[in-house]
Amino acid sequence: MPRSPRQARSALAAAAALAAAALAACSGSGGAAVTAPTKEPAGPFVLKVAYGSNYVFDTTGLTQKWWQQVAAEFKASHPKATVQFIPIPGSYNDIVTKLSLLYRSASTAPDVAEIPTGQIGLWAQAGYLLPLNAYLKSASWWSRFPRVVQSEGTFSGQVYAVDQGENDSALLYNKQMFAKAGIPLPWQPKTWQDVIAAAERIKARLPGVTPLWLNSGTGSGANGLLQGINNFIVGSATPTIYDARTGKFVVDSPGIRAALSLYSQAFARGLVADTSALFSPNAVTTPLTWFQQGKLAIAVGSNYYGGNWTKAISAPYWPQAPKVMGEAVIPTEAGGGVASTLGGWDFAIAAHSQVARAAFDFINLAENQQNSIDAANWAGWVPPDRDYWTLPAYTSFAPPYNAFFAQIMPHATLTPSNAAYSVWVQGMGEATGAIAQNPRTTVDQAIAILKGYVTGQLGADHVEVLH
Repeated sequence: MPRSPRQARSALAAAAALAAAALAACSGSGGAAVTAPTKEPAGPFVLKVAYGSNYVFDTTGLTQKWWQQVAAEFKASHPKATVQFIPIPGSYNDIVTKLSLLYRSASTAPDVAEIPTGQIGLWAQAGYLLPLNAYLKSASWWSRFPRVVQSEGTFSGQVYAVDQGENDSALLYNKQMFAKAGIPLPWQPKTWQDVIAAAERIKARLPGVTPLWLNSGTGSGANGLLQGINNFIVGSATPTIYDARTGKFVVDSPGIRAALSLYSQAFARGLVADTSALFSPNAVTTPLTWFQQGKLAIAVGSNYYGGNWTKAISAPYWPQAPKVMGEAVIPTEAGGGVASTLGGWDFAIAAHSQVARAAFDFINLAENQQNSIDAANWAGWVPPDRDYWTLPAYTSFAPPYNAFFAQIMPHATLTPSNAAYSVWVQGMGEATGAIAQNPRTTVDQAIAILKGYVTGQLGADHVEVLH
């Protein structure tokens, strides 16, 4: 997930385009089943590898360094190979658009691609991706991936993608501000109302400080929801966003209403940042500097915060962060538990790759200990292999945050893997944005905004209400 500010595209146009692609794919017949090749190429060959060149990792320098080190290992074991990189610049939507175009033809499809979790289902159903089950039987690391991580690339019993790194969410808070406000440390709220209560106490005792950061509006797209309201929805009594049984998106449920009610309370009581900050395309990175500047007390944030405060990433460098900043699990609606979203980036092989066996060899190297930990540290991820969560190379890069967020990952809930999810994202962004702009917006009105937008874009047959 990106850490540096980037200019966002029009969320409305992107959502509509991706939704159209999703529905077209779902209504088609998809690709024919493809058997994974088991042999290496006999002579010289080219391996095409596509990746996000300035979005996925924290810096372009670290992006190039990581991909080049994997390529060097691959060429050492495959001397007849030439690795042809296909760097894709731009935003999340730019990467998705470019890969969609490349996948339309077997001649342009990359043998290996770094793809976002949310696109796996669509591209697998469209016949773009190769099932990897045959290769994974001999991959030692696969069994060490938590079940939730294994499932993100699995559809109808076939594994179409394997995880490169994950983002999950929790509460980050300023311990010095909590001490001044008289809030006992360490802080671990047991309910959502405990979060509101702490923010209210901060507001009363520390004027000039923003008590709580809740990503709202459409400016940050899916990332804003991943690090915002979705954490409360998945921690509710009805956590479903996309109903895989019916193939429909949920536009009204007790859980969505409970999450919107929490937002309504926070905005109505003046506990949250103003819309000029929340509606910025850089909103998901704003807490990094606000915490350092002493302007923010609590944020619903992500695992990449800690790494950005390190000298290695410096976005911004804040050596005092481990002493100043605390971390806490987001509780569930019922109390206690773990409420967190999960989303990341994966490796996939093109369905008709002529060098698929070698392509998986490349992925196998990318998943080894050194490369996996480097990727996690340099991109702000939790590595998917649980054996790496306690290794000093990972935990000492951004202590205590790396180790803390790794423990959350097995309990987190996956982001829907469906391109039409972009439409739901836009609808929910407009709903939370309405509350942020006018705290008098009722939950019923916010639900009407979500339901109206998603139904208008996808059709009544693709939405449902849970009671």
